[in-house]
Amino acid sequence: MTRRNAPDEQLAFDIDALIHEADVRTAPAWEGAPLHFTTAYWTPEQLTAAFDRWTFEHGRFDSLRTSHMWHPAVTMEHANANTTGHDLRVFSVDLRCHHYRERCSCMGDLLYRAICHNCAWHHDGTESQIVAAWHDHAWPGWRELPIIPITIAKTDDQNRPTTKCLEWITEHYPTDWQTSGAPVITERVPHGTRSVPGRSPWSGFDLSHTLLNCNPN
Repeated sequence: MTRRNAPDEQLAFDIDALIHEADVRTAPAWEGAPLHFTTAYWTPEQLTAAFDRWTFEHGRFDSLRTSHMWHPAVTMEHANANTTGHDLRVFSVDLRCHHYRERCSCMGDLLYRAICHNCAWHHDGTESQIVAAWHDHAWPGWRELPIIPITIAKTDDQNRPTTKCLEWITEHYPTDWQTSGAPVITERVPHGTRSVPGRSPWSGFDLSHTLLNCNPN
């Protein structure tokens, strides 16, 4: 295979850049969600479309960090689609500063957003705060659920509750909480306190017991 020499590669790069600039200039004016950080409510589809527009104009390289825009959270974008009357979509935004020796207006944190599109509801905060806030919204009373002891709260090779754990839940959890999308609360070790979407027997959250002390505000 013949490798193009450096001038040919630079020419191809320049042509691609010119084509892209022309595409951006001729694109319809943007009328969706802001192409920058916002605290206003927008639907998951509107936020995703806005981020896609930003990357169309500026490129995808380092876009999560430099755009300061909401984008679907990598590990739990659609965290709960099984709760009757409610929905949980999770977005994140990187507001940490990436400037060096120059003035900026970066807010300096990694932020998450929980969206219940069915209710046009949203909440911003840390990952723990938005998970707790959404359960306060969609599953009021969850903080009173029994805590599954750490000796019982085991999972199998598919990261699902073991038979012993399921038996404990069936015995101790209220019947009306054994339903689609409902969470469970498990006792955790100090360095394993992240709440896990989809791991309850009903495809709801496996919530860390440490979340009970989380103030969403």
